[in-house]
Amino acid sequence: MNHSKNDWTAHAFRVAACVAMLAAAAASSSGRIFGRPLQAETGPATRPAAAAQTEVGATRRGADGSIIADSSAIPVAVFGFGGPVPVEVVVTDGRVSRTSPKLPNDESPTFFGMLEEAGFWRAWDGLSTEAAATARVDAVAGATFSSLAAIANVRAAISAISAEGRDAAAAPPPAENATPQISASSAAALAVLVLAAVAPFFVRGRRWRVAQMALDVAVLGLWSGTFLSSARLLGWASNGIPRDLAGLSIALLMLAMAFLYPIFGRAGHYCAHVCPFGAAQELAAMLPFRKLKLGPATVRRLTAFRRVLWAALMLSSWCGLWTGWTELEPFAAFAWRAAPPLAIALALASLVSSAFVPRAWCRFACPTGTLFKIAGAGTASEDRIEKPLPPEK
Repeated sequence: MNHSKNDWTAHAFRVAACVAMLAAAAASSSGRIFGRPLQAETGPATRPAAAAQTEVGATRRGADGSIIADSSAIPVAVFGFGGPVPVEVVVTDGRVSRTSPKLPNDESPTFFGMLEEAGFWRAWDGLSTEAAATARVDAVAGATFSSLAAIANVRAAISAISAEGRDAAAAPPPAENATPQISASSAAALAVLVLAAVAPFFVRGRRWRVAQMALDVAVLGLWSGTFLSSARLLGWASNGIPRDLAGLSIALLMLAMAFLYPIFGRAGHYCAHVCPFGAAQELAAMLPFRKLKLGPATVRRLTAFRRVLWAALMLSSWCGLWTGWTELEPFAAFAWRAAPPLAIALALASLVSSAFVPRAWCRFACPTGTLFKIAGAGTASEDRIEKPLPPEK
C-alpha cells in the first residue's frame, strides 16, 4: 500500500496528539510524566519515633532493631498494571516479620485485597533473608503483571536489607538482580501477541479466527491480564513503560499494533486481533440469537455518544475532577477478584448486548478504542473499527 509523505506526517501528528493527551491526563492525576515528577519530591519532615532511628538508602532501622526496606527507593524494572508496585518489608532478627504494600500506590486497593486473600503477603513471613530472596511465590492469576511486579519489589527490598546487614553503607543492588525470570504467563502472552501481529496477514478462515479469539480471551485476558486499557495507558504515561525484557517487548508490540499499524492500512488491527474483551464480544455475537439491525441514524447517534463520552471522561482527567473512570472499563473484569463491581457489571452487560448487537461496547462506548480511532483516523481501513467484525470465511 502506497503512502505519501503527507500521510505519514498526518499519522505521526495524530499519534503525537494522543500521547500528549495521555501525558496531560497523567500530569493532572499523578503529577508525573513518563516517570519524571513535575515537582521535586520531598519526604516527610519527620518520621514516627517507633518507625526509624537511622536510615541508609532504601532501608531504615526501627526502634526495636528491625530493618525496614522501602522498595520505592530502589529502581525496580518490573511494572504492574498501573505502574510501579512499591512494597515495604520488615526483617526482625534476620527473618521477615512483615510484608505490605507501600502507599500511596498506582494499583487499586482491590488488587491488594486480592493478594491478601491469596496469602501473597504472608508467603515470606518467617523466612530468613537468604530464603526469602529466592522463595518461589506464584503470581496471582488474572493479575499476573501486577503480582510479578510485587514479587520483584519484595525481592529488591529483601536484597537491600541483606546489603544493610552486611554493610550499613552498602547501596541497594542493581534493579536487574530483583527482576524475576520471564514467567510462563508472560511467555505465553508474548507468543499470542506475535501470532496476532503476523498471522492475520497470511491466515484466513473461520476456524483460525475462533482459535485466535479463544487465545486472546484465555491467555491475554484471563491468564496474564495482557491488554491495553485507559488505566494501563495512563499508568505508562505517568510512570513510563516497563523496563524488563518481557514487559517491554509486550508493551511495544501492543502499542505498535494499536498506533502504528493503521498507517499500513491496518486500522483496528489491535481491536480486531488482540483485545481480549473485543474477542469475548465477538464470540458472544456468534451465539445463535437473532441480531438487532440498527438503522444508520441510530448508529450515527450511538457513535456520537461514544465520542462525547470519551471527550467528557478525558476532560475530567485533564481537570483533575475524576480519574477513577479508568478502573471501570470492562477490561478490569478479567481480574474479577480485584475488579470494581461496576466494571464487572459493564462487562456482563456488554457481553449480553453483543449477543444481539455485535461488539456493542467497542462500537458505541469504549474510551480506549476511541483513542485508537483518533490515531487511525483518515487511514484506508478506518471503517474496520467503526463496524462489527464478522467471522472471516
